[in-house]
Amino acid sequence: MSTEFLPKKQALLFAAPAFIAILPFLGACFYILRFSLSAEQGTIEGLSIQAYRDLMTPFFGRSVWLTLKLAFIATIIVMVLAVPLAFVMTSLRSSFFRRLLTISILLPLILNLLVQAYGWILLLGPSGVLNSTLKAMGIIERPLFLLFNETGVLLGLVQTSLPLAVFPIVGAVRAISPEYLEAASSLGAGHWRTFRDVTVPLLRPGLVGAASIVFAFNASAFAIPLLLGGRRVQMMGLVIRDMISPLFNWSGAAAAGMILIVLTLIVLVASSWLVRLTTTAKESS
Repeated sequence: MSTEFLPKKQALLFAAPAFIAILPFLGACFYILRFSLSAEQGTIEGLSIQAYRDLMTPFFGRSVWLTLKLAFIATIIVMVLAVPLAFVMTSLRSSFFRRLLTISILLPLILNLLVQAYGWILLLGPSGVLNSTLKAMGIIERPLFLLFNETGVLLGLVQTSLPLAVFPIVGAVRAISPEYLEAASSLGAGHWRTFRDVTVPLLRPGLVGAASIVFAFNASAFAIPLLLGGRRVQMMGLVIRDMISPLFNWSGAAAAGMILIVLTLIVLVASSWLVRLTTTAKESS
């Protein structure tokens, strides 16, 4: 139902449950902000920016850089994988195979993260299926170290966030009218040029939305870095957790959480601005 056919009052009433659901999250953000400005580590008392000053260390800087780097790389890989999957899902005529593919893509969201992590350990561990197979084939002599490092964390981030990208892109693909593609074909455009000049610009809002969701999800990841990184890959989620326990530095954890929120928002706003800038430049040319 389009809100342009609804009066403003009815539209607000229609969206009221969503606003109510968002309020606790906003309240938690304000609470974390206030705690980050507390003069005490364990309670909200007084005002101070000491918690932010304490974070100005090389260790925390490396954690921020590692978080942004892995989230960005994982987002790029996920988008490269998600676009073809979205086109396959929309082109399947068989409802059985479409449902089978949908369930397969949804599995990372259905299965418990702990089960998935143990699956990766059994597959990629030093004595896992992959290393044992490569040894038996004579391809390697020593096991490949694919776990408890950035590679293992990156694989986990890609797997768990892939469904978050596929389905928004599927919606964007289905919204493209076949008339645009037929018009481009009738004007002599090949498949690649039609995809580049017609399909991609029409998909841009869906691509940006999907990439934003995936990046935010990966930047705030905790379970995957803990289970597949073996505490060697200190992303910000792990740093914040360690500040809470065993250090009990609540104000420091709140300050780190606010920095993570702000950095994520800056990246998302910057990406949206760049996409809007490139779209305007292309239209003007």
